[in-house]
Amino acid sequence: MTEIEQPTEPSSRSAMMIGVIQLVFVIGVIFTAVALSRALEMSVSDNAPRIADMRANEAISVRLADLETMTYTPQIRVNGTVQATAEVSVSPQVSGEIKRVSAEFRPGTEILKGTLLFEIDRADYVLAVQRAEAEIASARSDLQQLEAEAALAIQEWRELFPGREVNELAARVPQIEAAKARLDSAVANKRTAELSLQRTRVYAPVDARVMASSLDIGQIVSPGQVVGRLVALDSIELAVPVSLEQLALIEPPIGRLVTYQRRGNATAPQQAEIVRVDATLDARTRLSNLYMVPVDQTGLRIGDFVDVQIHSEPVSGALKLPAMALAGQSEVWVVNGTQLEKRAVVRIGEADNGGTIITAPFDVADGVVALPPLEAVDGQEVTLRNQNNISAATGGRIDGTQ
Repeated sequence: MTEIEQPTEPSSRSAMMIGVIQLVFVIGVIFTAVALSRALEMSVSDNAPRIADMRANEAISVRLADLETMTYTPQIRVNGTVQATAEVSVSPQVSGEIKRVSAEFRPGTEILKGTLLFEIDRADYVLAVQRAEAEIASARSDLQQLEAEAALAIQEWRELFPGREVNELAARVPQIEAAKARLDSAVANKRTAELSLQRTRVYAPVDARVMASSLDIGQIVSPGQVVGRLVALDSIELAVPVSLEQLALIEPPIGRLVTYQRRGNATAPQQAEIVRVDATLDARTRLSNLYMVPVDQTGLRIGDFVDVQIHSEPVSGALKLPAMALAGQSEVWVVNGTQLEKRAVVRIGEADNGGTIITAPFDVADGVVALPPLEAVDGQEVTLRNQNNISAATGGRIDGTQ
């Protein structure tokens, strides 16, 4: 039998030493990687720019924009729509068959107040008036007969009972009162019949433009049925939204004349007058509507878009500066001494296809920064790259006035 050889003791020790060496090597590699990572993080942190420190301790270099003061008349160009404040629904007050429809009662036609729109068959209503007249005649006759009988009864009573008060029953007082009531009712019935007869002819209540009509001869209509719509001519107006800044340029707006032109219409511009201003602002757009009455409404249709130009008063001391100087929609940075300050501006115009803007006067201190720094804050220290470019016309300081 072959005997299995057992490993010797020196061989076992050698394997154990190799395992220990490998473990130590792995641990060393791990510690080395961690140390290098921390060293790199500390190096990046030490070399990174400290924005907060730069703002607080280091002045940045800026260039001032070339400014020009001028007297400028803003031309406010806005868009609006044509609308009507008074729309009348046309409906009959009596029922019947349509016998006549005016040729003017058609969409798009302008009609005068009192123009006949349509007529309902009058035969039944003429008969109703005649019946009411007959009832009046009968009631009047009955009353006259009762009054004659009452006169005879009173005479007999006084002959039979001299000095005594006449009894109301003998004098036919209740019967006479009832006859008078029947006569009054008959008169009222006649007035009602005559009113219904008048209502068989429907006339335009105001000078208006016909927006819709759905009537034909032979059609049966009933009270309250809408058969057309009219828009009063004096209610047609332009509704034009404007911003608060634009509104401030035309104060007071009421009574101011504007020019407008229908969108897509090559005709000459027309005039309109501002008659009122919205009392509230739109919650989403923060705009307010101006309402304008056209001097000539010819050709205007409800819903038309119009381009409106509002002429404001000349603004003295307006400032002309590059559009690149804007920080946002309506702010600029100015240099006051050696520090930056933010200013809100009101844009009243533009030039050079938007490359130049014109603003209302504002305090520009020592000048407006031509290109606003991205990380600028109020009070940040600055140095100027073009100190000699400050307007000499204002002695080195521009206050926006002339």
